[in-house]
Amino acid sequence: MDDILDQPTRRRIYEVVGSHPGSSARDVQRLSGLAWGETAYHLDQLTRAGAVRRERGGRRDYYFRPSVAWDDRKLLRSLRSSTQRRLLISLAAEPGLTVAGLSESTEMSLSTTSFHLRELLRVGAVEMFRDGNLRRFRPSQPKRLAELLGLYRESFRDRLVDRFVETWSALLR
Repeated sequence: MDDILDQPTRRRIYEVVGSHPGSSARDVQRLSGLAWGETAYHLDQLTRAGAVRRERGGRRDYYFRPSVAWDDRKLLRSLRSSTQRRLLISLAAEPGLTVAGLSESTEMSLSTTSFHLRELLRVGAVEMFRDGNLRRFRPSQPKRLAELLGLYRESFRDRLVDRFVETWSALLR
């Protein structure tokens, strides 16, 4: 693998994927400051050599280093969506919200909340539990969610993430 990383452009892309796991090819291109064709070519070379992992999710590909665990990859793919990230952070801050409560706390429509919540349930990032007749939701791995947000905080460039990480860190002290 060292041979493939001897090339400076591939090394730069490899570093971007490492610091921004779960990024799309366009995100990698933007972050590396390279042309689209150059980025696509070198991502393909890195993928073929096994230095980078490409995973299909929805309508895009996500890139990871092979050392990123499966559960972390699923969670990071969800966190790369700003909508799903808002839902996860809201549920981490207030576990047990209903769909209506989550919609209200994130200021998203019920249909948008329901759509993205179904996806989070499908990948296992969120779990549902019953409270009487109410369906409530919480993150499946709140501690790991907080750790990943803290670890890759800079890659999200999101004030909501900053506030969450600061609050979570204060609670752990």
